[in-house]
Amino acid sequence: MFDSPSDARLALQAYFDTPRVEMLVEALVPSLVFEIAPGKRVVLGDTKFGGRPDLPAGTAWPRPPAPADPEEIAKRGNAEAGAEMRRHLAQGLPYTFIAQIDLADAAKLGSVASPLPADGRLLFFYDLAVGPWETGRRPAKVIWDRAPRDKLATLAMPEDLAQAAEKARRDAAENRVKYKLPEPSQPEGSNYDAPERAMTLRAGLSLPDPSAIEMEASAKLYAAYSASNGTQSGKNGQSFEDAYGEALTAGGKLKPTGRWHRQQLLGSPQPEQDDPRYDAVVVSQFGKQHLSSDEWKKERAAVMTAAHDWMLLLQLDLADWSGGTWGEGTVYFLMRRKDLEQRNFDEVIAVYQQT
Repeated sequence: MFDSPSDARLALQAYFDTPRVEMLVEALVPSLVFEIAPGKRVVLGDTKFGGRPDLPAGTAWPRPPAPADPEEIAKRGNAEAGAEMRRHLAQGLPYTFIAQIDLADAAKLGSVASPLPADGRLLFFYDLAVGPWETGRRPAKVIWDRAPRDKLATLAMPEDLAQAAEKARRDAAENRVKYKLPEPSQPEGSNYDAPERAMTLRAGLSLPDPSAIEMEASAKLYAAYSASNGTQSGKNGQSFEDAYGEALTAGGKLKPTGRWHRQQLLGSPQPEQDDPRYDAVVVSQFGKQHLSSDEWKKERAAVMTAAHDWMLLLQLDLADWSGGTWGEGTVYFLMRRKDLEQRNFDEVIAVYQQT
């Protein structure tokens, strides 16, 4: 993540000659990234990850609707995961609270935040125990709350959700003993909760991931990357493809906190597989989790075209969100551009990816 075009030029000069540096600077994509705010006291309505949501007093903690066919979802996992999903879905548990964004703070960062509302808060919920096996609207819940801060209260965790979180912690402790694993150095999350952490937002610029559709938006960049074929076009005798891969990481000034650069609002997603917007198109237009090989060959062009109508709202690395070694993979909250313009957050789709 670069702070400015000049910052990007300085970093990219280590990998590319001047013409290619300028080509890359033209392809930079703005986004809002999260940073941990150690020592900051979280007050009502602040931007935070984990903990409990701040909503008007008396608001019910949201619960996902029951799936039409719980068994069909459970069968997508292995025997252990399937059994856990059956138990989870049978209880009708509330959503896991993921994050809360103070939109006034985001708006202060300038035009990069212009697609978002300028007031209130966005609150993100996710059916984390099932979400990795279920792409769609059901696992996701995003609330745009515009209540004044003096009307907010931190919701109490519903008893059934609290019990599920406590059981998850007991199970994790038993597994550490069973497998002789070290104790975590800090509180960890589960499928049902995560420790509260104050977060701040900053605006930045990033190179598009090769798997993201923004890569194609720059015709010059896409052509250079696609045609590298091992030819030496990087400054250090590397192919353009290899130099670009290094620039995505070392040139991106990663923070000492490791993968925290993966937590972002808006911008170009950082896929763990293909661009998650393809999955959003498939589940919304075809009503299924995946297309068969033959279906993909037939519908590929249409899916890739429709993906441009979708945008990233929030990207979250679950290992970071959980506060420790628990959790893996990335969840993407996505929505159509027209739905964001109309503030129709009921249309958000969650996509989970894991390498």
